[in-house]
Amino acid sequence: MYRSVELSPFGILKSKGRTKVWKTSLIIPALGGSFDVVVHGTIEGPSMAQTRMFSKLMDHSDDWCGKVAPKVVEFIRACHIAPPDVEVTALNVWTLLTPELIEVHEGHQYAHGESEPGTNAISIGYLTPWTEEQAIQIPFLNGKIGRIYSE
Repeated sequence: MYRSVELSPFGILKSKGRTKVWKTSLIIPALGGSFDVVVHGTIEGPSMAQTRMFSKLMDHSDDWCGKVAPKVVEFIRACHIAPPDVEVTALNVWTLLTPELIEVHEGHQYAHGESEPGTNAISIGYLTPWTEEQAIQIPFLNGKIGRIYSE
């Protein structure tokens, strides 16, 4: 049995059975395109805190890529993710990465020690063209960009 709830800014979220995991897909041009969105919410849907945090991300998405681009480039270089012959800059990094998944967590457990209890961490994941085994995760914590990591 599938359930659905319509909630701005997520749109229509769907869940199966009594799970607290809600899913949708969104096109967010400012973040690079189409993402699957997974919300680890409540039985009724995303919590108010999760909705506020996701709204904050959406409200600032237009300037988000410009702010985070240098950090993503630094991460790619430091981890040697791109081959040596590929030039990755703040100007071209978003053309090289593929939007994959935005995950809205129910707490701060995915904040890697960067936020306080009660924070709803959002991780924004991108695939790289150089390997299928690694995705770049960009955390969004209380309206700020956290420490970039990969998985």
